[in-house]
Amino acid sequence: MTPRENSVQSEPIVSDTKVRDALRRELDRAINIERTFTRAQLALESGVNVYTIDAILSRDPAKQRRVALADALSIASVLGERAVSAVLSLIGYVARPVDEPDDLEPARIVADGLAEFAVIASAAADGRIDHIERPKCRDAADHIIATVLPLSSHGRLD
Repeated sequence: MTPRENSVQSEPIVSDTKVRDALRRELDRAINIERTFTRAQLALESGVNVYTIDAILSRDPAKQRRVALADALSIASVLGERAVSAVLSLIGYVARPVDEPDDLEPARIVADGLAEFAVIASAAADGRIDHIERPKCRDAADHIIATVLPLSSHGRLD
């Protein structure tokens, strides 16, 4: 095995050009289109100097510099969720607010429901649910209801 095969990857996760292009689009939107920020405001709020922001905005290859992902994320966090998602998607991550409710997972709902139905089916295999099996079946039924409630008209948040 050569030293190269045994070493840690030294190339960046994603190309600098892709990071710069994604960030440039978000910066251009915020500064020139929506006019929600100036370059100076972004520099102050993100902690990234204005020269770095200018280098990201520049289309002249002579003025462009490597964009550190930490700087890209600092700028994106000031610009908002859309910009953060744009930068993170380049490296395969997806961002969402911490207080946002989890998305429904239909496959998990079905799997959890089927496991509880198996408890009831096992108890009812002899054609009846006796007093010993009833508490387990009640717990299983309660779990089924709680599992499918988000899908029902009673569990809707909208």
